[in-house]
Amino acid sequence: MQRGNVSNYNQIAFLFRSVKSEEAVEIGTYLEENGIPVYSPRSELFFERKEVKQLLGCLLRCFRSYLCDLKYNHFRSGYVISDKMRRYYIGCLGASRDLLKANAGLNDYLRRTEQRICDLQEESDFGLLDIFYHLIAFEPFCSYMQVDLKANVVSQRAARNLLELSRMLSHYSSLHQRYHLSKDDTVAMEFFNIYLKYLCEDGIGEYEDESKYAPKGCVSFMTIHQSKGLEFPVVVTGSLVNVPKRAPDPLLYLAESRYFHRSPFEPLADIKFFDFWRLYYTAFSRAQNLLVLAAKKRDGKYFGNWLRALPDIEAFRETCMFSAVKTFRYKRVYSFTSHVSVYDGCPKQYQYYKEYGFAQDQMFHTSVGSLVHATLEDVNRCILGGNPDFVTEASIEKWFLMNDQSMREQTGYFLSDEQRKHALRQVLCYYRCRKNELGKVWKAEEEIHLVLPESILQGVVDLIEGQGDTVEILDYKTGPKPDIEGHPERVAHYRKQLEIYAYLVEKKYGKKVGRMHLYYTNAQDQDPLISFEWTRNAVEQTVDEVSETIRKIEKKDFDGDVTNDYACKFCDMKYLCKKAVVL
Repeated sequence: MQRGNVSNYNQIAFLFRSVKSEEAVEIGTYLEENGIPVYSPRSELFFERKEVKQLLGCLLRCFRSYLCDLKYNHFRSGYVISDKMRRYYIGCLGASRDLLKANAGLNDYLRRTEQRICDLQEESDFGLLDIFYHLIAFEPFCSYMQVDLKANVVSQRAARNLLELSRMLSHYSSLHQRYHLSKDDTVAMEFFNIYLKYLCEDGIGEYEDESKYAPKGCVSFMTIHQSKGLEFPVVVTGSLVNVPKRAPDPLLYLAESRYFHRSPFEPLADIKFFDFWRLYYTAFSRAQNLLVLAAKKRDGKYFGNWLRALPDIEAFRETCMFSAVKTFRYKRVYSFTSHVSVYDGCPKQYQYYKEYGFAQDQMFHTSVGSLVHATLEDVNRCILGGNPDFVTEASIEKWFLMNDQSMREQTGYFLSDEQRKHALRQVLCYYRCRKNELGKVWKAEEEIHLVLPESILQGVVDLIEGQGDTVEILDYKTGPKPDIEGHPERVAHYRKQLEIYAYLVEKKYGKKVGRMHLYYTNAQDQDPLISFEWTRNAVEQTVDEVSETIRKIEKKDFDGDVTNDYACKFCDMKYLCKKAVVL
C-alpha cells in the first residue's frame, strides 16, 4: 500500500488450510491490531466478538434464578453445562459489567427487567427478542448500529453480529414455541444451556456479502478450498508446514471398491500426495501479480527447498501498480411491496429489516394481514377455478381457519382470539361488500416484472377484474385507511405501485386498464376504496421516481425522514429511533 502496488486492501488475500488455525488467528490478530481490517467471515469467531459477549451478558442479567444456578453450575432442570461454557458465560457477564458502570440507564433497565421477570404470575406480553430490542437502544449498542454502511465490511461487523443475535433469538422462540416469558419459566435454561450451547460448540460464521468475494477496505482471509475459481492480485499462502494425510479415507475406499466398476485412475498409495499437490496448486494459481509463500521456517518437508531458493519479501522493490479486483455486476431484484414501499415509508426501517435483516418481533399487523390476504386469495382461486357458487360465508370461514392453522405451524405465531375475530371480520366484510362483483374476477396473485437499466422490479397484482378488453386492478391493504385529503403522501407510493402494475398489465395482456383501486379491508364503517384514474402519461415519471428510490437503496442512503408513522407502532426499532419510551 505504501509503495503503491495496491490501492485497496481487498487486492490482497491470505490463504490457509484452515482460517481457524493458530497461524491464521495469530496473523489476523496482528494485522487488525495494526490498523489493517481482516475479512474472514468463516473463521467462527462470532461468539468471541466484544459486542456479542456484551449483549449476551446483559441478557443473562435479566434472569436472577439462572444466574444463581450458573454460579454453582447446579441447574434444577439437570442440564449441566461444561466448564468451558460456564467460563464463557461468566466472561459475558464481565463484559457487560463494564457497560453498567458507564451507563446508568442500561443498569436501571436491567434491574427493572430482572424484577419484572421475577414478579411474573402468568404469561407476559414480552419475550427474549423484545428484551433484545430494548437493549440495543442503549450504549454502546446504539453506536454499533449507527455505522456508515458505505464503510468497509469489517466496520459493519458489530451491527451485523447484533442482527445475527436477533435471528438466533427469533429462531429459538420459534423452535421452542417460547414467544413470551411466564412464571417459573425455563426459557433462560433452554436458551443458554441447550440452544446456545450447541451453536457455541459448533461455531458459526459472521456476516458474508455473497455478492462480493473481496469487499473493499479489507484483507481477505479464506481457506484454500474457498478460493477456488477466484483471483487476487496478491496472494499470501500459509499452512506450508502441512503434510499429506497419513492414509486414504477408508470409507471412501470401501465405497469405490464396492461400487466403482473401473480401473483405478490414480494409484491408491499416491492419491494422498496428489491431493496435497492439487490443493497447493489451487492456492498458488489464485495470484494474478504476486505470490508470497509465508512460513516461519524454511525447512518444511515439502516446501523447504523452494522456500530456501526464493528471495525474501524484503527484497521486493517493484513499483508497478497491480490489477484491481474483478467486479461482478448483476441486476438485483426488488419488490414494490417489500422494498420500494418500505423505503418510501421509512428509510431507516428499510436499513434495519432489509439491508441488515434483523428479525421482527412485533408481528400483529403482518400476521393479521397475511391471514386476510391468504383467505382472499382462496376466494379468488375458487372463482377462477370455475366454482363461484362454492364461495359462501361458511366456506370462507373454513378457509380462514385452515390458513390460521397453517400460519401457526409455519411461523409458530398465535393470534389472540380478538385478533382472529378482527381478521375474519375483515374477510367477511369484503365478501359482503363485493359479493355482486366476484363474477368479474379475471386474474389473481398475478406476478409481473419491470426490467430497469440496473435492476428488476417485481410485484404481485392482488386482483385484476373486468370483462372484455377493459380491466381494473385492485390491491388489498389491511392497515387503517389513511386520510387522503389530509395526508396524500400516505398513499402516494401505493399509487406509483398501481401505475406500474397497470402499465405492465396492459403490456402483458393487451387489455386497457380503466381504473386502479386500493381496497382497505380494515375500513368496515366507511368506503374501503381509494380509486385512481389510469393514464399512460404518468408512467414515465413514476418509473423515474421508483428508479430513484432503488438508486438510493443501492447507494445505501438511509437518512430520509419517516412518512409512514403508522409503521412506527409495530416497528421493533422504535426504541432505538426514540419513537417510543424505553420501558
